Amino acid sequence: MRELTLDKLPQKVLAELNLETVFKASRCVIAAERLQLFRKLDGKELTASEIGRSIGLYKRHRETFLNIMTALGLLTRKGNRYRLSPLAHKYFIKERGPHWTRLWSRYCTEDYTALSVLEESLTTGRDYRKILGMKREEDYEVLRHDRRWAEDFTRVMHDTKRRQSKLLAKNLDLSRYSALLDVGGGSGIMSMELVRTHPNLRACVQEFEPVCRAAQRIIKAAGMSRRVKTYAADMTKEIAAGYDVIMYWDVGAIPLKSLKLAYRALPKGGMVLMNCASAGKIDRSVNLLTRKLTLVYPDHDIWQDAIAKTKAAGFKRVKRIRIKDTAWVVTGYK
Repeated sequence: MRELTLDKLPQKVLAELNLETVFKASRCVIAAERLQLFRKLDGKELTASEIGRSIGLYKRHRETFLNIMTALGLLTRKGNRYRLSPLAHKYFIKERGPHWTRLWSRYCTEDYTALSVLEESLTTGRDYRKILGMKREEDYEVLRHDRRWAEDFTRVMHDTKRRQSKLLAKNLDLSRYSALLDVGGGSGIMSMELVRTHPNLRACVQEFEPVCRAAQRIIKAAGMSRRVKTYAADMTKEIAAGYDVIMYWDVGAIPLKSLKLAYRALPKGGMVLMNCASAGKIDRSVNLLTRKLTLVYPDHDIWQDAIAKTKAAGFKRVKRIRIKDTAWVVTGYK
């Protein structure tokens, strides 16, 4: 899916945007997404009053807000009726589903909140949540109890990992193993691809219960329910036994406690594997760098840390291997 970047906007709109108005305009677009404005207008032509009633816009703000969207080239107006522009239909309807929209807009509002106290954060080193007196649950904590959030998160991660899953399955030989436990495996997309590639392999996705429910629907739709199961458990408290490979993929920094539990759960000769980041690699994405600056985005283990923790958990023959050009994998054996 491609992002709507400034260069996609009409030239007339671009000519009127500066740093100040870009920030304000982008926040209005996020509000439109969160209120489901674009989806309510998909295939329709409505008045400001009809739109307002549909998405709950306060009467005094209706026309002003809709005219902002029109000025940005996202809506068109004919008389007193509004409809989606081709630009909005392409980037907000055709190229993203409601799961992606809800997840993305939530992250964006967190970013805006963090940036509102950026100067104090920069000069004091304090987390924006402490500055604002907020208590924010991390993603993994929300996944424990919020079914809608779990569904959105699981569906989006499923879509974003398609290419990665195929690369891993193509370049990781698991032919000597029979059972894989995919800890924090989300939708099960990595497990499903590995099972397709290795006919003798079965897999289980260990996740929080709401994620397991979402994963079960995805796995069933893929026709993989007989070979890929789910198991609801917290990886810091339990790692399921009965598997000769335990995999952690894109779960953030892995707690040493979980790796120790994995060591106990594996049979002799069993393997643990995890993906990790390269040390010193500069991510030049302004978005990710800004999220790291405001502490909104959690870091993954760099490969040196992943190796050290894997050894500390008791694993032997720990090493790092490269999966094509996209990923580093750390492996260890019991």
